[in-house]
Amino acid sequence: MDFRKANSSDVPALMQFRKQQLLEEGLPPGTDPAVTIDGELTEYFTSGLADGSFIAWLAADQEAVIASSGLCFYQLPPTFHNPTGKVAYITNMYTLPAYRKQGIASRLFELLLDEARAREYSIVRLHASKDGRNIYAKAGFTDSDGYMTMRLKGNR
Repeated sequence: MDFRKANSSDVPALMQFRKQQLLEEGLPPGTDPAVTIDGELTEYFTSGLADGSFIAWLAADQEAVIASSGLCFYQLPPTFHNPTGKVAYITNMYTLPAYRKQGIASRLFELLLDEARAREYSIVRLHASKDGRNIYAKAGFTDSDGYMTMRLKGNR
């Protein structure tokens, strides 16, 4: 098993894994088959990898990508508990079913945390799937009520 940082040539794999993750988490596409997120995903991953606001680690088995992970970097207004306002957000943790329960996601997770530490981020957040909760709890993450979202009219 090889672990490596993603680059621009990995955008198709990142897109594929993101869409599969959404499906497995019960977030299917809408009813209009003409509406896809391929363009948005391509733009997000391409620009994020280029400007460093997003990084991804991949696991490969004989050159074939079999697992992905992602880390988004952003900044909020400073608070007393986070004076820099810097937040790292873990996303896109996905392993092909045939490779699960082998420690691959745990290794990718460690690589993401190492990256956050190297960039001096003290707050790391995520939304966990049922399958991922134990990994994150073992690492010291605690449950919270999650996030609140407001959908602006006319935006998707």
